[in-house]
Amino acid sequence: MAAGIQPQKRSGKRDRAKLEALTSNVPLSSRKSGRASRDPTPVRAQLAQKLRSLITEGVYKAGDRMTERALCERLGVSRPSVREALRQLEAEGLIDILPNRGPVVRMVSVSDVLELWEVRTALETLIARRFATQATERQIQDLDKAIRDFDAALRSKDTGFIKSTKTALYEAFAAGANSAILTTYFRQVNARLSFLWSSSLMFPGRPAESIGELFALLTAIKNRNAAAAEAAILLHIEHGKAIAMYGLRVFEESRRIAAPGRTRQAASPETQ
Repeated sequence: MAAGIQPQKRSGKRDRAKLEALTSNVPLSSRKSGRASRDPTPVRAQLAQKLRSLITEGVYKAGDRMTERALCERLGVSRPSVREALRQLEAEGLIDILPNRGPVVRMVSVSDVLELWEVRTALETLIARRFATQATERQIQDLDKAIRDFDAALRSKDTGFIKSTKTALYEAFAAGANSAILTTYFRQVNARLSFLWSSSLMFPGRPAESIGELFALLTAIKNRNAAAAEAAILLHIEHGKAIAMYGLRVFEESRRIAAPGRTRQAASPETQ
């Protein structure tokens, strides 16, 4: 092996260890003993998921720059690894890599939202039907817990808690379809629409209504009734769509009143 390749290999190992520490509750120091199981997911896929989460959780919003240097400092990984992960996000349509500006979270127009919502509807109805007919009892229990955790987060009105439990809820819902392809597309569409999530909190009564809809979905799944599960998720989606369109108008207005010609960068980890 050429001498110039060896440092890259060591960097990849360090990146894997750091990402495992970021995405697990197991301390990095305990991994050195060999007792903790190693995540088989490739480093690039782990890092792409972490960057995707920074978008879905609102750290980076539409129009924000995602500079390689800031991401390296935030995640403690090498620039080549960050660059590869950013290319993955570009391929998914989450970011644009612009000349002389670098990666920027892609803006979403009204027509984009309507098209994405149509795709989301198709994906979620299929997931709901498959969940009712193919999910294991453990997957149903996981969905039940995810809904209850989300309910607790909404009651707490803690924005960070709400976003993290909503992400976990989506993951539990997608898992019940037992389809890697559906899960991948579902994640990508939700990541594109994630900047609208907070809009549901603006409507009095919507959080409680949303939880009621989710428990109706859960009941249909527990009864193994695919048609009822599809009807429940359709109702949830349609109510969410109306609020999301309002949220989009609010978001666009906030962008218009911001200083012209300036692109926001996410705050550093120290200022979060």
